[in-house]
Amino acid sequence: MLSIQPKLIAIMLLAVFVSSCAFVPEVSSTQHYSANCKMFTKKLMLTTIRADGVGCAGHGQANAEACLLIYGIIVPAGSFVISGGIVLTTNTLHWLEYQGSCDDGVILKSVEKLKNTFNKS
Repeated sequence: MLSIQPKLIAIMLLAVFVSSCAFVPEVSSTQHYSANCKMFTKKLMLTTIRADGVGCAGHGQANAEACLLIYGIIVPAGSFVISGGIVLTTNTLHWLEYQGSCDDGVILKSVEKLKNTFNKS
């Protein structure tokens, strides 16, 4: 009788559910600061895409484990790390641009307070 370990079943189910999915950065539909200030950068968000036609069918038993490893773990995790880094970096630059170039930004408010302090003296 064939004995399958629960851990193996869980790994295979996880690989099936995430296989051929990838994370990509996308421009957010809501740009909170665009009404107040014209900015060069845009806010990004992380979205998922499904790569149809990519999978492990037809690779044979010998390459099934490698195929599941690549399409079930490496592609989703790698795209999450890379795209997540792009989104994080871009959104940080977007926030810094807002703070430094828009009237409501912390930097411009601080500069105005400093100017007012020196003008009173």
